[in-house]
Amino acid sequence: MKVLIVDDEPLALRRLERLLKEAGLQEILKAENAYEAKRILEINPDVDAVFLDVRMPGKDGLKLAREILGERDDVFIVFQTAYDEYTLPAFEVGAVGYLIKPFFFDDIVKVLNRIRKFKGEKPRIFVFNKEGKLVPTALNEIYYFEAQLKHSQCVKKEGSFHCPKSIGYLEEVLKLYGFLRVHKSYLVNLEKIKNITSLPDGRIEITFKEIEKNIITSKLGAKKLREILKI
Repeated sequence: MKVLIVDDEPLALRRLERLLKEAGLQEILKAENAYEAKRILEINPDVDAVFLDVRMPGKDGLKLAREILGERDDVFIVFQTAYDEYTLPAFEVGAVGYLIKPFFFDDIVKVLNRIRKFKGEKPRIFVFNKEGKLVPTALNEIYYFEAQLKHSQCVKKEGSFHCPKSIGYLEEVLKLYGFLRVHKSYLVNLEKIKNITSLPDGRIEITFKEIEKNIITSKLGAKKLREILKI
């Protein structure tokens, strides 16, 4: 996903850029005013989303959003501002998100997931391959993630690979794509489950297709799994 950030405050630009990078985005353009934003959009017709401040010198974010959406109907607008009184006008313009400063990583992840859902895209997950290179991996190749402090291990048929993202981040990003947090340490791809066995204490033992690995859920995870599988 390619995004443009528009904000007249350099610190706000840098902070939002950092949060977007932490959320996995790599193509991030920046502008400090409406004129610069329009120029960037003209030479970058593949921009998917624009994060706009509302109050800016000259043309404000609402006017700029109307102009952008008047020219392109395939761009998603997200407002990011310190003021909550523009919420209704923002959504009337056609915004898909409204972030109140100071917003945080989870807020960014949620709005990016909303955009991906509208676009019909799946999120990209990166892991370190056996050569130590950070590469994307297809979601349908992943069996489960196991938490390791602030990072995680991605378990695939070929083995276990280090993922630089936390289990909490992965849960938030992947919950719309068939992944379920069944334990504080495990995030499971439901499509890869072969069999489940109820244990006397209420937990569930999960076995997977094509790999000889079993995991045991927490009691809360077992409850969520039963609700989803309707068993």
